[in-house]
Amino acid sequence: MLWKIKNILRRSVFYNIYKWLQSKSANAAFWNPSSKMVVIWVTGTDGKSTTCNIIHKILNDNLWKTALFTTVNQKFGSIEKANTAKMTNVSAWKTQEFLSEAVENGCKYCVLEVSSHGIDQKRVANIEYDVAVLTNITEEHLDYHKNITDYANTKRQLFQWVMKNKKWLWIWVLNKDDDFGKKWSEELVFKKTITYALYSGAEIKAENIKQFVDHTEFELKYLNQSYPIKTKLLWIFNVYNILAASAVALWLKIDLEKVAKSIEEIEPVKWRMNYYQDKKWTHYFIDYAHTPAALNAVLKYLKDVAPENKIITVFGAPGVRDQQKRPKMGQVVSTFSDVVILTDDDPDTEPRMQIIEQVAKWIKRQQWEDFWIIPDRELAIKLAYDLSKKDDIVLIAWKGHETVQLTNLWKRHYSDVETLQTLIKNDWELPL
Repeated sequence: MLWKIKNILRRSVFYNIYKWLQSKSANAAFWNPSSKMVVIWVTGTDGKSTTCNIIHKILNDNLWKTALFTTVNQKFGSIEKANTAKMTNVSAWKTQEFLSEAVENGCKYCVLEVSSHGIDQKRVANIEYDVAVLTNITEEHLDYHKNITDYANTKRQLFQWVMKNKKWLWIWVLNKDDDFGKKWSEELVFKKTITYALYSGAEIKAENIKQFVDHTEFELKYLNQSYPIKTKLLWIFNVYNILAASAVALWLKIDLEKVAKSIEEIEPVKWRMNYYQDKKWTHYFIDYAHTPAALNAVLKYLKDVAPENKIITVFGAPGVRDQQKRPKMGQVVSTFSDVVILTDDDPDTEPRMQIIEQVAKWIKRQQWEDFWIIPDRELAIKLAYDLSKKDDIVLIAWKGHETVQLTNLWKRHYSDVETLQTLIKNDWELPL
C-alpha cells in the first residue's frame, strides 16, 4: 500500500515540477558538464549495462578517454569501481556531479545507463544528450507504470530529449526486432536513425551465429561491409548488445575492423552471464536475469548449446515490486529447467513465504524431487552445488552483481558469487 501511495504522489504535477527544477538547478550548479562531452544514453529492459560497457570499451580504445555509469559499475577511462548504490540512476545532483568529474578527468565521451524511473523522476533531465540507444522493451516495473505502453512512452522521452541538445550530434539507435523499436523507427522519422536486428531488415545485422558454452561467433554486417566476430560474451542477447554498441561506434566513424577488435577483447560484464567450472566439471552461470523475457532467453540458450545436459536453476522474485511477473517467471523456469530451486531474492517488506508461494504454484514439478523450496539463498545455492554432477548446468539467476539483500528486517551483506566461491573452496579463481 505504501508503495502505491508513493507512486500516486510521484505522478502529481507539483512533484514533477519540483523534480524538474531540482535537475535544472543541479545542471546549473555544475556548469552544464554534458555540454562539454558527447553523451550516449542506453535504455531498455534488458542488456543495458552490457551494452554500455561494450560502447565504453570501443570508444575508450579508439577515440578518447570515456566515462561510464551503469547499474553495475563506474569508469573514468580504464579506472573502474563498483556501483554500490543499488540503483541505475542516482539523484540529479549526483548524476551531474558524476558528469562534472568526467569532464575534470579529461573524458570527451560519456556512456550512461538510463532506467524508466530515472527518466520519470527527472534524475536524468536537463542534460544535453547526443545519442539514445534502445535495447528492447518487455514487461517490467508495472507496479510503477500504469501498463507497458506507459513504461515504453517513458523511455521514448529519452529519444525526444536528444533533439533538444545544442550540439551537432543527434543519433537514435533502435532494435528493429523489438516491437517498440520497430514502431519508433517508423514513427519517429529522423535522418540520423540507425537500426540493428537479427531477423528484420536493418543497417547492422548479425548472421551465421554459432553459440558455444564459453564463447559466441558470428558475422557482423554493416551495409556492404562484413567482419567475423568471436567474443567471450555469451548467448543471443549479447549479440543484440554488440550490434547496438557497434551501431554507435560506426556512426562515430570508427572503422569496422577496430570495432571488431575491441569486441573480441572485451571481458563479460561482472555477473552478466558469467561462466565458471568446478573440479567435478559442473558448469555454473551467474546472471542478473530478472524478467520473464531475460530468464527465457538465458534458459533457452543453455538448452540450445547443451541439449543433453541437466539444468538446475536457482532463482527468486523480489518483494513488493512487479508482482504480476511472478507467474511468468515460474512458468519459464519450470519449462526449461530439469531441477528448480526456488529461493529468496530481496523480500523487502513483503512476507518472504508469500512471494515464494505466488511463484511456486506456477512451477510444474514434483516437490522435493525436482523442485525444492529453500528460502535462504545461500542454502539454496549450496543445494544446487550438492545436487549437481559432471556436465550439469547450474544457473544462479537474479541478484548477479549485487552484494546487498533487502530482508524483512534489514539490509544485509550477501553475494551469490561469494557463496559459490566458498563452495568450490577456491579451487578455481573467481573474480570479486
